[in-house]
Amino acid sequence: MADTDHRRRGGATRAHVVLFPFMAQGHVAPFRCIAALVRRCRPDARLTVVATPGMAEAFRAHLVADGVGDGRLAGVHELPFLPAEHGLPAGADTSASIGFQQLITLFLASESLRPAFRRFVDDLRAANPGDDIHVMADMFLGWAVDVARDAGASSSIVLTCGGYCSALYFSLWDSVPLPATASPDDGFPLPRFPDVRVQRSQLTNHLAAADGKDAWSTFIQRQIAAFSRADALLVNTAENLEPKGLSMLRQWLNVPTYPVGPLLRAPAPSPEAKKTSPILEWLDEQPPGSVLYISFGSLYRITAPQMMELARGLEQSSHRFVWVIRPPAGNDANGEFSPEWLPEGFRERAEAEGRGLVVRCWAPQVEILAHTATGAFLTHCGWNSVQEALGHGVPLLGWPLSAEQFYNSKLLAEEMVCVEVARGSAAVDAAKVAAAVEAVLGETSMERAAMKRRAAEMKEAIDAARDGDKSSVTVMRRFLDEVLPPRGAQFMASWALQSACFRDGAMSHQLRSSHPMM
Repeated sequence: MADTDHRRRGGATRAHVVLFPFMAQGHVAPFRCIAALVRRCRPDARLTVVATPGMAEAFRAHLVADGVGDGRLAGVHELPFLPAEHGLPAGADTSASIGFQQLITLFLASESLRPAFRRFVDDLRAANPGDDIHVMADMFLGWAVDVARDAGASSSIVLTCGGYCSALYFSLWDSVPLPATASPDDGFPLPRFPDVRVQRSQLTNHLAAADGKDAWSTFIQRQIAAFSRADALLVNTAENLEPKGLSMLRQWLNVPTYPVGPLLRAPAPSPEAKKTSPILEWLDEQPPGSVLYISFGSLYRITAPQMMELARGLEQSSHRFVWVIRPPAGNDANGEFSPEWLPEGFRERAEAEGRGLVVRCWAPQVEILAHTATGAFLTHCGWNSVQEALGHGVPLLGWPLSAEQFYNSKLLAEEMVCVEVARGSAAVDAAKVAAAVEAVLGETSMERAAMKRRAAEMKEAIDAARDGDKSSVTVMRRFLDEVLPPRGAQFMASWALQSACFRDGAMSHQLRSSHPMM
């Protein structure tokens, strides 16, 4: 672990944890949970979230709402960031404001935050030289590890996704260019994990085309190099949920690895929430386990032809659904929704028959997944969504669209808790959609019973990780005790060291008295 001057002097310290998430909703949510976890494990620690202007105000509200702090022990430090200086739209300092094509631009622009972050850490050190500082940096902000080390602070990298998908995703980028195959469905072994095979259709286009010199390759490889310079990896998973994935990470990176997940917030089961959500009220009227919930997350979207086939497949299946819908890829994510993207009269028929809801842009996902009427979740397989579903014992229909989502879907299919419907932007057939929905919701489906059993087992694993001997609280407390020893422990260690020195000094004096030539 990183050492500091004040620790070497044996002085009293105050713990200060700095959280630095990347500017994306899928990364904000886990860091929100980490903040609450740190506060629970170390109530007296100072906690600061570092954020760009577009995220700072929301984080201030989160810290108060989550009971993390009132400003005295917790706060937000805002780093200046002007997106237009990096070729991004003005005000686009989070991924929610851009399309996927501009994501690499945002990644590269985030590196410009380094000087301001260094000044912030230096100012912390100057203002409170006795503080014991630890920086928890997002996996896409690897340079923060070097800033922390140069300032005499310890650091960890937070992998906001799971162990298995992280091992596959980053090892693939570490191995570009990747082998060519005759067909997209042909597999090839991973160089670092030869017992694992990946299909070309499980690669995003920029990964499939990467040659090791392109912007994506060089950026991701800089992050991988930083992983090994950190004092630890914090992974958003649990040991009993992903033993294989965690083993792969430890084998490859040889860095102390702590599974501090699942980083999930609890649903708000208040009657007031139902009064403000027509979706929850509608779910109250549906039979248990009968509804398919559909959402592709806050960043990724399916194409217009895929949207049309998905709608047709839902009608063919005749099963109930709640579909959180956004304009298809290639259109303004926040723009008007055109009726031509769905079959004529689709929404009206579904609602008139009481069979489905089509919801624009946002829905209370955690509360929907916690509802007894929800029987399955059609998802892009982002790790937050996966854990939220499995945390409530909900089986999955997988439609991975990018990045590590393909490897989450692969893992879940192998664990027999997921049926994969489609991948990326490939063509989709309505009949296949209908068959997949029937497999997870059909009363006579053999797959349904097996998937429900497996989902229940994974729910038990997640519940145990929330409250048990190997819970996220236990793991986080052990980690913090390693990098930020409590004051009492530091005092005892200092006292023991001084006592040992005294004993050694007294013994040395006795020896010199007995043996004058020493």
